[in-house]
Amino acid sequence: MNQKQHKSLSVTWLLVILILLSSVITGISTEKAVSAGGASILTLLSVIFALWQGSRRYGWKGILIFLVTAFIFGNFYENLSIATGFPFGNYYYTSALGPKLIYTPLFINIAYFQMAFVAWNLSEPLLEQYSNSVNGKMLFVQPFLASFIMVMWDVVIDPWSSTVSHAWRWRDGGAYFGVPFSNYLGWFLCVFSIFFFFSMYTKNYQKNIIPEITKKHSYWIQIVLVYYSWVILLLLKALRTPFYQKVTDLTGQTWHIQQIYQVGGLVGLYSIVPIGLLALVKIFKRYSLN
Repeated sequence: MNQKQHKSLSVTWLLVILILLSSVITGISTEKAVSAGGASILTLLSVIFALWQGSRRYGWKGILIFLVTAFIFGNFYENLSIATGFPFGNYYYTSALGPKLIYTPLFINIAYFQMAFVAWNLSEPLLEQYSNSVNGKMLFVQPFLASFIMVMWDVVIDPWSSTVSHAWRWRDGGAYFGVPFSNYLGWFLCVFSIFFFFSMYTKNYQKNIIPEITKKHSYWIQIVLVYYSWVILLLLKALRTPFYQKVTDLTGQTWHIQQIYQVGGLVGLYSIVPIGLLALVKIFKRYSLN
């Protein structure tokens, strides 16, 4: 490993450590301000991580196209749903996440990008599709699988972010701790659009090569740890939150906050965690330790 590669690896590990530290601090904090601020910091650090790793893999042009794609599709579907109820359901954003583009906070649109990058990468070892250029049936299969991997993340965090933190509010509530079933169908449509567009971009503009960076175990371990950071956060909150604390959604339904955290952590533990482990097993079988 030359000096430049060593420096890049050090920067990436520093980002991952900060992401995990932010996850732990946010998870153990019982202060609302710290919890909200910690989640924002965790997201922003993950955005920086995705940009940094993405630039090393796809080049700056490639990863910025990924970012812009996630931003445009995310903003389009979010605003469409707030205005019409399709595809996510009826909801609105509060002022908690800052400035908005039409009805949707700018912050939300970049949040799509950071987890889209993680989900896209994790779909690759599961399909044994490592090339930067996606071709053939993988143009549909990889976006399809990556969409499931990304929606798993929202299943974990949405009840916390909306019902507990009130970053957005569901007007009609929903069976999943105040979140409607339609939200997750809408999410799948939205993120599939992002992934399919990006797969078409890679087919036409990325080289059909397996980048050297993806042959390193560290690349994949870091991806998995970023994916796990949100599960860690929810599990810690489940341990720290008293059972008596409750929250009421806009329909008047009351929920136990501890149960929201417990279920989110449980879902993550048995969906997100196995996906990460399976990806690492495949990587370790494919490449010798390096």
